[in-house]
Amino acid sequence: MSEINRIETGSTPPIPPITSHWPEPQPLHGALPPVSAFRLDILPDSLQKFAVDLAERMQVPLDFVAVVLMTCLAGAVSRRAIIQPKANDTGWGVVPNLWGCIVAPPGWLKSPIIQAVCRPLNQIQEDWRREHEDAQGDYRRAVEEFGLKNSAWKEQYKAAAKGKGAAPSRPEGNPIEPKLRRLIVNDSTFEALHEIMADNPAGILVIRDELTGWLSQLDKPGREGERAFFLTGWNGDSSHTIDRIGRGTIHAPYCCISMLGGIQPARLRSYLVDTIEDGPGNDGLMQRFQLLVWPDTAPDWNYVDRAPNSELEAQVAQIFEALTSLDPANPVRFRFEDTAQELFVTWLGGIEARVRANDLHPALISHVAKYRSLMPSLALLFELADRVSSGGFEGARLADIENFVSLENTQRAVELCSYLESHARRIYSCIITPQSKAAQDLAEKIKQRKVDMDECGFFASREVYLKGWSGLDTSERVTQAAEVLEDAGWIRSQSGIVGPKGGRPSVKYQANPRIWE
Repeated sequence: MSEINRIETGSTPPIPPITSHWPEPQPLHGALPPVSAFRLDILPDSLQKFAVDLAERMQVPLDFVAVVLMTCLAGAVSRRAIIQPKANDTGWGVVPNLWGCIVAPPGWLKSPIIQAVCRPLNQIQEDWRREHEDAQGDYRRAVEEFGLKNSAWKEQYKAAAKGKGAAPSRPEGNPIEPKLRRLIVNDSTFEALHEIMADNPAGILVIRDELTGWLSQLDKPGREGERAFFLTGWNGDSSHTIDRIGRGTIHAPYCCISMLGGIQPARLRSYLVDTIEDGPGNDGLMQRFQLLVWPDTAPDWNYVDRAPNSELEAQVAQIFEALTSLDPANPVRFRFEDTAQELFVTWLGGIEARVRANDLHPALISHVAKYRSLMPSLALLFELADRVSSGGFEGARLADIENFVSLENTQRAVELCSYLESHARRIYSCIITPQSKAAQDLAEKIKQRKVDMDECGFFASREVYLKGWSGLDTSERVTQAAEVLEDAGWIRSQSGIVGPKGGRPSVKYQANPRIWE
């Protein structure tokens, strides 16, 4: 029965009866492992209701909203606050800038979620832009006035040089051009981004709706400098200088980048296979996306039509605005309180044990190792959000007092790292060959009974590749995938008979009925 007829009649291929000699189907190598579900109580209380409201209205996993929220918190803080993870080691300070990424198929509203959560940050930047325009007007008038004073001084100085009076004092107060404060950058060359950061040492949040284009751009020959620039920017506390003939020297005292975007699973697989496996791209760039989630996407959907909760949106906007008001020239410094410090020491010991055991994929080891800075960063961000929402936020005065991160927010950070590690394991489990991926896809199509087969479970490769499914759209790809499935006991092949005109005998495959048990 054709696919069109099946859709029209609502019928599906029959499940063939189980006969003898069928083995138990074996698990396929590279199948996605399960991931932890996101728990709402991991987020600060002030952000929980907003996250639920947005996830319900847009019918997306809560994971999406949570990751974007946390990355936006990091972008709002950047170098405005620093945490010292160890009690006595003042040489290790962590800047809480973060890189976040949503992994989801097309159509799962990655970009709308990012836009909705980032709206308050965009509004802050728009306010800064208007303030800059006003300051530019004042600056132009001041330049004009200073020019007149300078011209008058020159004339007086010339007269004095000819013996016509005492030399006048040079006019003071040469106007300084105001700098545009920036918070978000969407699309720029890395040279332009470097110039922006030279004027904005607090840091920048780079938002790319689709990270695939950015990643492929960095992999092009001649882009090594750009790649190195972003690797430096992830550290959050390093300087960066660019020297160019014609442009001179541009120095950014602090190169601090937070990043946010989305990517499709197939594109992610392709990127990881090409760059992680001992290639030139194996420099830890992908592992810097510490807030990297690939949640299960439920098939059920409910129609929800209600207005956004303006009170919750205002609460989130207030948090972002308060955090961006901190002075990056005098960043607030935090440490763990005593019980939180004990928890950090215990947690760090567990991380070091897993990293040093060397029984994980090297890419996953590199990823988990970067949790050393992720956990304290998250604890600090949660603490700051709590202080704003509770009215205990004292703005600039925070820099003048000793600040501590609570045990509660440290526990939240530990639990979030555990959640994120389960997603990291799923991410790096997809580093498989195209043949294995095609076998997984074909197995899933068979299991969902989307492959046309007769009452005995037979189908031909033609009935698969004519569907045009990605990775299974040629006879060769279907044959390669079928070989993997046959080895795993999912199907078995049977040579057909030669037709009246001769040629190669056709091959058909029979599905193992135990698949549907």
